[in-house]
Amino acid sequence: MSLVRIYEADVPEVEKVISQIFDDFSVDVEGKSVLIKPNIVAGLPPEYGATTHPAVVSALVKECLKRGAAKVMVGDNPGGVEKDSKATAQKAGLVEASHGCFVRLSEKVTEVFLPSPGVKAPISKAILEADFLIDVPVMKTHVFTTITGAVKNLYGYVAGTAKARLHMAAPTRRQFAALLADLYAIRPPNFVVMDALRVMEGNGPTHGQVRPLGKILAGKDGVAVDAVACRMMGVDPMRVHHLVETASRGLGQIDGIDIEGSFSVIPDFKLPTTFAASPQEQAMLLTAIGRVRPVLREELCLQCGECALNCPAQAITLNPYPVVDEERCITCYCCVELCPEGAWEVPSGIQEKFDRIFR
Repeated sequence: MSLVRIYEADVPEVEKVISQIFDDFSVDVEGKSVLIKPNIVAGLPPEYGATTHPAVVSALVKECLKRGAAKVMVGDNPGGVEKDSKATAQKAGLVEASHGCFVRLSEKVTEVFLPSPGVKAPISKAILEADFLIDVPVMKTHVFTTITGAVKNLYGYVAGTAKARLHMAAPTRRQFAALLADLYAIRPPNFVVMDALRVMEGNGPTHGQVRPLGKILAGKDGVAVDAVACRMMGVDPMRVHHLVETASRGLGQIDGIDIEGSFSVIPDFKLPTTFAASPQEQAMLLTAIGRVRPVLREELCLQCGECALNCPAQAITLNPYPVVDEERCITCYCCVELCPEGAWEVPSGIQEKFDRIFR
C-alpha cells in the first residue's frame, strides 16, 4: 500500500518540514548523486504559483547536502522552445535557490524510444544517470490534462523543441496520457515532494488563480501523491487519463492509499473550463459546440510571437495579432500555457454550455 503524508507548512517553516519528511520516509541519499526536478514551466516569479517555490527547492538542496549526498543537481527542461533553461529558472527564483547546484539538463541528451507514440525523444542524460531522483511538482490545474503533478512534471524529461513534436505525435488526451506513462516508466522518481504552499485553480498551469494552501505532500509513489492531490481538489483521479494509464501499468496506485496528515477537500475549488464529467460526455459536448479552441485577449497581447513559435501544429500566425488556423489547431493549449502575459484563455462559456446540456 502506497503511503502519502500531508504536512502543514508555510515558507518560514519549509526547511524544518523537509527535514521531517526525510526522517519520516527514511530518505537515504548518502554517497549518491541526486537530481532535484522542480516544475519550471516558464520564467514566472514565485507569486504566480506556476513554478515550484524557491523555498522548497532550497530546503531540498540543503537537506540532501546535509545528509551526505555525493552530488546534488537541480534542473528542468522548461516548456516551449527553450532558449536558456538557466535564464528561465533565474526568473522563477530557482537558480539562487539551487545554491550553486543548478544544471542545464538539455546540454547532454540521449534518444529514447517511446512506445506509445512510436517515436524517439531526447531525454536528458542526468535524469537517467542520477542515483536518486526527487520529483518536485506544484499542485495545480492544467487545461489539457486537468491536473499537473508528479506524473505530468516528468514531461520535463524531454529536452528542447521535442516537446512540440511529441504533442503532434500524441494530440489527444488519451494518447498524451500514454506518452506521460512512457516517460514515467523510463525513470520513475525515487521520491516525490509536492509543493502545495499555494495551489493554482481554474485554467492552469501558468495563468490560473492562485490561493494559499500551506501544505506539502510527500511519498515514494508519484501516482499516489497525484491521486491524493486530485481528491483534495475535488477530482476523482479515475477521471484523469494519465493517472489511470500510469496506474494500469503497475507504476503506482490510485486507490487503497494510506493517507496520513491533514487531508481535506479544498472548498469551492475551480477546475479548468475544459474539464467534463466523463469521456463520453466530453465527446457529446464537443460534437454539440465544436472543439474548444483558445481565445486571444488582444488587450493583453504584446504581439511577441511566443505562441506562434511554440505551437506544435504551427497553427498560429501573426497578423499583427496572433490568428489561429482552426483546421490545424489540435487544442493542446500550449499557447495558453506558455504565453508570458496570459493573453490566451479557454472560453469560460464552455462549462455553462456543458451544464445546460448535461445537468
